[in-house]
Amino acid sequence: MDHVAKTIGMAPDEFRRRNLLHQGMTTATNQVIHDPIVLDQMLERALKLTDYHAKVEQFAALNPGSTKKKGIGIAAFLHGAGFTGSGERYLNALAGVEATAAGGVRVLVSSTEFGQGTNTILCQIAAETLGLEYDDVSMAPVDTSISPNSGPTVASRTAMIIGRIVQTAALKMRQTLIDSGLIEPDAGREQFLASCQAYRKQFGELQSFSRYEAAPNIFWNDELYSGEAYGAYGWAVYVAEVTVDTLTYSVTIDDFVALQEIGKVLHPVLAAGQIEGGVAQGIGYALYEKVLWKDGQMINNQMTNYIMPTAEDIPPIRVYFEEVPYQYGAYGAKGIGELPMDGPAPAIVNAIVHATGVDFNAIPLLPEDIYRGLTAEPERPAESLAAALAAEGSQ
Repeated sequence: MDHVAKTIGMAPDEFRRRNLLHQGMTTATNQVIHDPIVLDQMLERALKLTDYHAKVEQFAALNPGSTKKKGIGIAAFLHGAGFTGSGERYLNALAGVEATAAGGVRVLVSSTEFGQGTNTILCQIAAETLGLEYDDVSMAPVDTSISPNSGPTVASRTAMIIGRIVQTAALKMRQTLIDSGLIEPDAGREQFLASCQAYRKQFGELQSFSRYEAAPNIFWNDELYSGEAYGAYGWAVYVAEVTVDTLTYSVTIDDFVALQEIGKVLHPVLAAGQIEGGVAQGIGYALYEKVLWKDGQMINNQMTNYIMPTAEDIPPIRVYFEEVPYQYGAYGAKGIGELPMDGPAPAIVNAIVHATGVDFNAIPLLPEDIYRGLTAEPERPAESLAAALAAEGSQ
C-alpha cells in the first residue's frame, strides 16, 4: 500500500482510506460483506492515538543529519474467524454442557486451553446463559471418552464458533428443565442448581448437546474456490513507531498501537493479553526470527543462532477495541487469536521505510539487511549464509 501511495504521490493514510472495504462491498472471493465495517473510524482513531500526522512532520524535521532516523508506519487488515470456506460444515462440531453430581455444571468440548483463555471464556458463556456464577461452572477434561469432538483449537474459532455452540447447548439444558416442570422460565441461580439435582435423581444424567449451525447465507463453492470464505471477519489498524540506528543498523520499536474490532469483547484482560502476545510474536516475525535451511534441514535451530525478541525488545503495546457484535457469535464475539500476527510486520517495515527512505521487501528485516539497503551492498546468497553458520557450528 505504501509503495503504491508513494508512486502516485499520495499520503499512506489517505491511500488506505480510499481503498477500505465498506459494508455491501465484495471481497476477492466474491463475498459480499453484510455486517457493519468501521475501518474508517478505526483508521482515524489510530492516527489520533499515535499523533500520526504530527509525528510525520516532526520526523521530517529531525531525521536529516541524524544517525538515528525515526519513522511511523500503518497496517490496516482483516482476518477471518473460523475455518475457511466449508471447513466448519465439514467439522460439524459438537459441544455440550452437563449437570454434575457435585452440584455444578461443566462444559464438554475438545477445545484445549494453552494460555489463551479458552477455559475462562467458555465457562463465562455457560454461566451467563444459565444464570449462574462463574464458579458454578467447570471444564470437563479434554478426553475423547468424556468430551465430544468440537474440532481443533485453531482458526480463531473457539470463542465465536464453539462458544456459540456451548451457549445453544446451555439454552437447551435450561429448556429441558422447564419442560420437565422443575423450574419456571425466570428461575434464578439457586432454583436452577436445585432443579439440576432433582432432574438427576428423577431421570439420571442431565446433559445437553448442540451442533454447529452455519449462519444464514454463508456458502462456499469448493470447486470454484469462491463465495463466503468466512462467516465473520475481525478488522484492525496497527501503527508502529520506530528508530533506525544508521551506525548499528538496528531497529528499536518506540511505540505500538493495536486497534481491533473483534465483535463483542467477552473478557477485556484476556483479549488484550492475546493481542499483546500476538504482537510480540509478530515483532519477532518482522525483525528477528530468520529460518535458514540447508539440505532440507533448519541449520539455525538453537537459541544461540535463532534470535527471538525478549521483554527488552518489546515496546509498550497499547491495545484498543472497537465493538461491533456479531449476531451469530457467542454473545457477539468474533475471533481474535490470529489477527495480531498479521499486522506487526507491515506496520514495522512501513515505519522503517519511512525512517530511511529505502524500500525493503522481505522479512525478517535483520541489521545486515538494513545495512545492505542503506549501503546498496548486494545481498549475500542464502547458501553462503548457511555455509557460514554450518562452519561456525562445527567449530
